[in-house]
Amino acid sequence: MGSGAANFLKVVAKNFDILAGPIVSLVYPLYASIRAIETKSTVDDQQWLMYWILYSMITLFELTFAKVIEW
Repeated sequence: MGSGAANFLKVVAKNFDILAGPIVSLVYPLYASIRAIETKSTVDDQQWLMYWILYSMITLFELTFAKVIEW
């Protein structure tokens, strides 16, 4: 059982550069968005909503023009 956890940590450490992007761009904003929704202020809600709109537009653009970007 202990070697399975050690192997998992080795894989995470080897691929940290690949995992860091989604963690920074998805996990933290998701957490912060949930926290913002729970507050009474609408300013933070608007800021995180703008983040998700921009993130979605950039992702859609990237997926649509992936072949052109690769070229």
